[in-house]
Amino acid sequence: MKAFIGTCVMGSFAFDSKGKVLEKRLFPKEPELIASKLAKARTELIPEEKEIIEGLKRKGFKEALTRFEKDSTADKILQSDFRKLALELKWVSSQSELNQILSKVNIELTKSKIREVKKDRIVIQAIGMLDELDRVINVFSERLREWYGLYFPELERTVQSHEKFAEIVSKGRKDGLNEFQNLVSRSAGMDFSEEDISQMQDFAKSILGLFEIKKGLTKYVERTAGETMPNFSAVAGPLLGARLLSVAGSLDKLSMMPSSTIQLLGAEKALFRHLKGEGKAPKYGILFGHPLIQQAPKEQKGKVARLVAAKLSMAARLDRFSGKDEGESLRKQLEESVRKIGR
Repeated sequence: MKAFIGTCVMGSFAFDSKGKVLEKRLFPKEPELIASKLAKARTELIPEEKEIIEGLKRKGFKEALTRFEKDSTADKILQSDFRKLALELKWVSSQSELNQILSKVNIELTKSKIREVKKDRIVIQAIGMLDELDRVINVFSERLREWYGLYFPELERTVQSHEKFAEIVSKGRKDGLNEFQNLVSRSAGMDFSEEDISQMQDFAKSILGLFEIKKGLTKYVERTAGETMPNFSAVAGPLLGARLLSVAGSLDKLSMMPSSTIQLLGAEKALFRHLKGEGKAPKYGILFGHPLIQQAPKEQKGKVARLVAAKLSMAARLDRFSGKDEGESLRKQLEESVRKIGR
């Protein structure tokens, strides 16, 4: 004797092959409770289903097939007879009441799905914030250089690092900059008042504060990306991996992409121009920032980009579907493949 077990909004049921109800465990008409039961039932047998299986065994049934045995008989019965069954069992008094319960349960299921922790979303937001912070720092630093350049133009041409420049400005008047005394003595800059200097110092200190935030955020992105997609991060590097993830939109989408698409992520405009007959086909997008591509001779960059993209495609699938951390092995395989190109 064979029974088929399924679960729906009303509860858990066991049917025979003709659709007759053999066992049932009805849920209370509480949308939040029903939603939690249905969410749990996606991945495991819930207590109601286990009770039904035990009850069937006592009745002498040899087989109790659940959805995890890939038998959809119970689901088909519930889908076709669901509304009729709800009235027959007096679980609801009318179709209108059933519709209200279904609506509330679906709302709760949607809320629970939204609340699910998806670390790839966190990585995408964090790398977006890091890139935005970079942009703000560059804009502020350029403005500080122009401002301070009126006072000490020689320094602006001497110090290239924005962070170093802000550190120097934060110290105050140029007379106290011992390491630049040879430039100070022949400076063609304007005279600034104490208030002018003080305002520039405050602005420079604010920029230094942004640099500190950037350092902390960079470490956070590297750590979170490494935890969320260890294989992809190992092959691409955590920051580049996070940027590729951001352009793709999610780890799900990234894992479904062929290597040729990953290779061109970030180069969509150039690709569309090429498809219209304007310009050459791009060889890479954001992926150009990968160290192995950067180090490759110009004539080999395209080949190296294809190798890197192929390995990243494999890494994304491992992160999404297997959960195994084989990043170190993938990275070494990639480096060996790139070395063979140069021989």
